[in-house]
Amino acid sequence: MFRALARIAVVAAFAASLHAQTDLARLGPQVGDRAIDFSLPDQLGRTRSLRSIAGPKGTMLVFFRSADW
Repeated sequence: MFRALARIAVVAAFAASLHAQTDLARLGPQVGDRAIDFSLPDQLGRTRSLRSIAGPKGTMLVFFRSADW
């Protein structure tokens, strides 16, 4: 049991050090950035592009990380 707790502590310390080294301001798209036009299949298998679903005021993309990842 002690070994398992020691491993958890090492992994937690390693994860914390990685997080501290990551510059989140440079990671991925930022709020207000313009997205490139892309195409992906919708839930019915039809290909949709960002341009094809944009309304007169544009489109808001929301990225949500699922707990299943």
